[in-house]
Amino acid sequence: MWNPKTELAKEACKIAKKKHPEGFNKAQLIECGKEVFDGFGETQTNPLVRKKIKTMEDVNNMGNAMAQIDGHYPVGMSGCFVVGLNGGCGPDCPVYLEGDCEELGDVAKDLTGEALQLHQELYGDL
Repeated sequence: MWNPKTELAKEACKIAKKKHPEGFNKAQLIECGKEVFDGFGETQTNPLVRKKIKTMEDVNNMGNAMAQIDGHYPVGMSGCFVVGLNGGCGPDCPVYLEGDCEELGDVAKDLTGEALQLHQELYGDL
């Protein structure tokens, strides 16, 4: 059965393999996915309703919707995984702001000023 999300993910993997022939991590795959997905960082469950993930409630709703769409995503995905798949990684990510980010190095590498102070409060020194 053809699945558009799977096809888009395959395209992101192709780009990532070209850019990172020695291998790539989740954050690099997400960055490559931005070249494939239109509106990356917005929910894709309904093309008529495009909403940026801003709160933990949005994260939970998106994770549940992804698990129900076609059965390819498991129930109980981490918030970081859900946001990452939907391109919302960064210092304004609700999972990051809750202190539960799984990709700290990728989020923190370019932080300065207040954003760096917040990072240190949430996660300690870099």
